[in-house]
Amino acid sequence: LDQLTVHVYWQEDGSASLAYEFIFTNNQSASPIDYVDVGLPRSNFDVSNITADVNGQPITDISRSGYQGSGTGVALGLGANAIQPGESGRVHMYVGALRDVVYKDSEGDEYASVVFTPTWFGSQYITGDTDMMVIFHLPPGIQPDEPRWHASPSGWPSEPETGLDEDGRVTYTWANPDASGSKQYEFGASFPDDYIPAAAIT
Repeated sequence: LDQLTVHVYWQEDGSASLAYEFIFTNNQSASPIDYVDVGLPRSNFDVSNITADVNGQPITDISRSGYQGSGTGVALGLGANAIQPGESGRVHMYVGALRDVVYKDSEGDEYASVVFTPTWFGSQYITGDTDMMVIFHLPPGIQPDEPRWHASPSGWPSEPETGLDEDGRVTYTWANPDASGSKQYEFGASFPDDYIPAAAIT
């Protein structure tokens, strides 16, 4: 897994959307990469809201039933676009609304808390380091001095890079060129809870 990049869009209705990009290089002596399992943080997603492609070629085999990982997620069947031994391929996946993903912040003030863990793969399936990037796009309207990030995972920079995206939303970007695609990393942020409906906070 050469690269893993995921944009997490925390929406104003309290839902979240994900945009994943994976770059795989298949070992010379391996079988084709014909399925990619992607774990998701909640089970209440609608498969019809998920799209994916391999090197720009859309795929339609996206299912819960094919998922072989722990927890909940989807299997992406690459079909005719399977990544052959010795070749590299870029897999994109977009997930529409994930709900019940915002929580009351544990600090006790009027803040909401969001936490996200990128999908990871069994250590028996991948080798080497992964250039990994996780980008939070906070809900619209939040000012740069209002949110706060949570402690970074071990081995990552102590704080994310902050910025604004093309829509003017505050972004937190965590990056580690030497991450492991087989480890679980957790990222989080908190922001004033009046930017999303109270009913959306779990």
